Amino acid sequence: MSVFKRGNQGTHWNYSFRVRGVRYRGAIPEARTKWEAEQAELKIKQEVFEGRFGLVQSGKIKFDIFVDEIYMPWAKANKRSWKGDEIYGAVLKDYFKGKALCEISPFLIEKFKHERIKTPTKNGTPRALASVNREFEMLSRVFTLAMAFKKAESNPCSRVKKFKLDNERYRYLLPEEEPELMSALTGKREHLQGMVTIALGLGLRKREQLNLRRDQVDFSRNVVVAAKTKGRKNREIPMDILSPAVREVLLKLCVGKKPDDNVYANPETGKPLTDIKRSFHTACRMAGIEGLWWHDLRATFCTRLALAGYEALTIMTLMGHKDLKTTMRYIRAVQLQKQVRPQNFVHKLATNEIRPPVQATVNNDSNGRGERIRTSDLSVPNRAHYQAVLRPANLQLRLTGRGILRASKPGVKRRRKIPPGILELHPELSLGD
Repeated sequence: MSVFKRGNQGTHWNYSFRVRGVRYRGAIPEARTKWEAEQAELKIKQEVFEGRFGLVQSGKIKFDIFVDEIYMPWAKANKRSWKGDEIYGAVLKDYFKGKALCEISPFLIEKFKHERIKTPTKNGTPRALASVNREFEMLSRVFTLAMAFKKAESNPCSRVKKFKLDNERYRYLLPEEEPELMSALTGKREHLQGMVTIALGLGLRKREQLNLRRDQVDFSRNVVVAAKTKGRKNREIPMDILSPAVREVLLKLCVGKKPDDNVYANPETGKPLTDIKRSFHTACRMAGIEGLWWHDLRATFCTRLALAGYEALTIMTLMGHKDLKTTMRYIRAVQLQKQVRPQNFVHKLATNEIRPPVQATVNNDSNGRGERIRTSDLSVPNRAHYQAVLRPANLQLRLTGRGILRASKPGVKRRRKIPPGILELHPELSLGD
């Protein structure tokens, strides 16, 4: 073992060893005997082998210093939403001021959540659960980055749950509301008429639509290419997938524009539009439409695709979703549930064909009993084996005193009970005395 005391008057045990050419050394002031020092050295070596050595010491960096010097420069270089992190980071730094990363525990994070939700906003309104969740998510990202940079040993946020939200919207533009909305888009709001037509016909996000350039509109192939999307993956949308009016509007907007020019620009300044604010809400109020947001036009596009008979996977591709569950949230007006099939029909999975079950021809034995056969008929209980229907040839039916219908074959004493309804299925059977 490589534990020792320095000099003749040394009071502390020390360790020194090499792993893959890297030297590790230090003091073990807690050890009182050589055996305790050796056990501490074994633990340190194990941490070196597992890549955890030194993480506890590095967790002593202050939270606010790590956010300012490490996290925010990383966010500005790798995230498009880094401006939101500046706002959330100011709140987190104020609450965890003076705390080191190793001092922030799951209990302290849970305390932050409940205290934050009780504080009102700057406008005096109650704080939303989603706002606290966004701050909590940034806190978790800070610790994840600290672990990647060997500045923390673990992420305490992994043991804390977010607030559960009920924020799914079930609003889309109704067919009877569309003419009313278009009639209100006049005068100062006339430029929104074409934008609403494209939003309903292509399902672009507001940022994707406002950043649309001339070179993204391909009239030769009749498609629009959505670039710089939320999922960082371009997608193509046919112009006439729902309405031919989309192509006509784009033709007017792209007249005289260069390939790198924005399709939407301010008519007074010529600069690209950056947002749609009060004009759309004013038009909805004039049209008597309540609770409609601009993003609901994208939900309307998805709903109309489902009503037109497009498959869910096709809709997911056109919407630019990575998960089918997200697409299903947008399909408001269509019930994509399987209908209950009658039991007397068979569903053939390979061809999606619905066909009636076919009875197999079965030879009877000497007693007139049918053989047990296999079938893939899903409507037959215990379909691995079932009793086939008896052949009607040379059979006589007899009704016993107990009201039981029995079948017999001439010259055979053994009789067999007949299932109910056999006469309705085979009226040609002879009924004996």
